[in-house]
Amino acid sequence: MNGKIDNYLQEILPELISLRRKIHRNPEISNYEIETSNFIQKKLLENGIEAEKIDSSTNVTALIKGSEPGKTVAYRADIDALPIEEKTGLSFSSKNENIMHACGHDIHATVLYGTALTLNKFKDNLKGNIRIIFQSGEENFTGAKEVITSGVLENPKIDYILAMHTWPDLPVGTIGLKKGSMMASSSNINFKITGKGGHAAHPHRGIDPVVASSYIITSIQSIVARNIAPIDSAVISFGKLIAGNTSNIIPNSASAEGTVRTLSSEVDKYIEEKIKSLIKYQAESFGAVADVKYENIAPPVINDSHIIDILRKNSSNSIGQENIRWLNTPSMGSEDFAFYLNKAPGALIRLGTHNDTEDSKLPLHNSEIIFDEKSIEIGVKFMSNSIISILNKSK
Repeated sequence: MNGKIDNYLQEILPELISLRRKIHRNPEISNYEIETSNFIQKKLLENGIEAEKIDSSTNVTALIKGSEPGKTVAYRADIDALPIEEKTGLSFSSKNENIMHACGHDIHATVLYGTALTLNKFKDNLKGNIRIIFQSGEENFTGAKEVITSGVLENPKIDYILAMHTWPDLPVGTIGLKKGSMMASSSNINFKITGKGGHAAHPHRGIDPVVASSYIITSIQSIVARNIAPIDSAVISFGKLIAGNTSNIIPNSASAEGTVRTLSSEVDKYIEEKIKSLIKYQAESFGAVADVKYENIAPPVINDSHIIDILRKNSSNSIGQENIRWLNTPSMGSEDFAFYLNKAPGALIRLGTHNDTEDSKLPLHNSEIIFDEKSIEIGVKFMSNSIISILNKSK
């Protein structure tokens, strides 16, 4: 079987490269992936895979049935791009102004497409089903919720779910695995401090919301430093602070927006309670009034250890265990793939994408990053063999 998959992959590889470049050249931002989803659906249908849109959205799905009954494995790839002006100089650079596939979602979609073709080709050798999901809106955390709400994961009910993400920290040809905590949860903080405006030369006659906000932002950092156990992880960062219009007027109000990242839903909940309390009482100590909003955007990504063991063991049949890289630390970035893991056990896998060039080693979301296309072949080979192994060896 492994040799057959390799031979077939060599046949379709030129098509995969072409598909990736077309998607890269025509990027679309979250929830507006109309042409991308239409193109993917059309290509799947041309290859005999009955792909359909999910509830008339830009999400595309299909079910590939094996010759024998068994488990159902879902494989999801995101398809949205970022609002970034591309500066790679590639011949297939984005033709859409200020939109770029700087997170590798074009690679993700291509690997899933290649895996779908491969599994469909050899479905007579499979026990069970493969649910493929080309998902929109990952960057704004909307797509996974749409897919789950549609009920597509229940027809048939999925037993496991997988996703793959480009990772420029790893060399092309390698796969990164990690058990347990893989990516952080994401929550947003928004607060507004209302004081009493006045002349900057007479601050004692007003209530300065700028000073109060500054104290609050600084004090919030003590939550991580003094309230979270050192063995736990948490990040609180403020990226926006708005107050006033000129230097000699104390404004009536100030507002701030920030993000909280943790590796545990329990830690996130604790931080939420501490932040709300701290902001309220700090504002009151200045004589000001606080309005606080704390929004949970996505839970943490927790990889299932059993699935990771299967992926590692099965790598001998695809890329070789010597090309598996164990990731020592989780990422404090977030992913809406976490919502799927609340429905079924699974794993997010890292796909090595850098080569000897410096452009390939730039961080994700960089306007000059260039992903090595050799990663596509590695990704399809690894995922195809992994899914076959999970299905055929599951009890």
